[in-house]
Amino acid sequence: MDIITTVLIILAVSLIIGEIMESKGFPNVVAAMIVGIVLGPAVLNFITPDAVLYGLSDISLFFIVLLIGVEVSTELLTRNLKSSMALTSSSFAIPFILMISFAVFVYNIPILVAIILSLSVSIPSISIISVLLLRYNLLSKEGGARILSSVVISDVLAFLILSSLINTAEIYYKLAAILIFIILLLLLDLFMRKNAERSKAFFESLRAKERGEQLIFASIIVWGLFISRIFEALGFTFILGALFSGMIINDVVIGEDLIGIIKRTLTRIDDSFFIPIFFTIAGLGVVFPPAQYYGLIIGLVLISILVGGFLNYLTSKIFLTDLKARTSMALFGGRGAVGVVIATFALSEGLIGRDIYSIAIFGTIIISLIMPSFMRKEDRIINMEK
Repeated sequence: MDIITTVLIILAVSLIIGEIMESKGFPNVVAAMIVGIVLGPAVLNFITPDAVLYGLSDISLFFIVLLIGVEVSTELLTRNLKSSMALTSSSFAIPFILMISFAVFVYNIPILVAIILSLSVSIPSISIISVLLLRYNLLSKEGGARILSSVVISDVLAFLILSSLINTAEIYYKLAAILIFIILLLLLDLFMRKNAERSKAFFESLRAKERGEQLIFASIIVWGLFISRIFEALGFTFILGALFSGMIINDVVIGEDLIGIIKRTLTRIDDSFFIPIFFTIAGLGVVFPPAQYYGLIIGLVLISILVGGFLNYLTSKIFLTDLKARTSMALFGGRGAVGVVIATFALSEGLIGRDIYSIAIFGTIIISLIMPSFMRKEDRIINMEK
């Protein structure tokens, strides 16, 4: 099957099924993964993933993560740091450690594989959670901002952990190098914020030129690719580079009008093409794991839902007093983009096999299907009406 026909089928089916599941309250990325599983070797074997599709998946991933970076800011990471770290511990760190222990001591999974598997299943997804926060008008509340800040911290930590596992022989050198580079990026962000008026004036003058907006948008993509390439040169995943390069692009530096145009453009491209493509291709790589691993999947899911959910409920009552605890717990259960990204990249790097990859995807799908039900219907209606 040629690539145009393949992409046509993937996109059409994913968008249709995604809209149906969205109307039922489930993330459309879950629908895309399910479509991939059904169309792929696991069920119908109608589409077989190949090098071309995986290349398209990497391009899609770059644009998805770049938008995630643009949606947040460095200020979001530093504001309410204490409460955000507490929420990160309950929503990610503690379940992550428990999952590793369960995989290693109960199922004798090698420690490196257990770390990646647990990372994929335990990590909240900023893309899904940010969408839910926007959909239910919760970003205007302090609790919503704290949730987003916590998830950003969790995802950055997850990407750092993944990157450090790629070349364990040089882990300390690599971590030091990446830390220095991140600090330089943050200093650049601080410098641009201090000279915000000059920066905005420059971008406005560029925008006034013929095809100025196209040039600015192209420059942002080039900037993201450049930073991503540096991260790869340091031995880390380009994902982290796309994330941090996006974080430098904000309304303070380039102005509210321009950042609005950039966000809307990236969002439309991602929602209509890159997101369904990436997550469907991720599903294509899934095979049903041997029956001996079913208990492992159930155990990881239960740790995430029961332990993580209970801890999120408690910490939400302390730090998110302007939100319903059940609503916060449901939001923190958002899984998808980041977990799938981690599992997909680990598979491509040979860090995990197809069975473990499939366990990670199945665990992500199950949690994403269960957790939204904890948010009360009344809360959704009230928040959407505001």
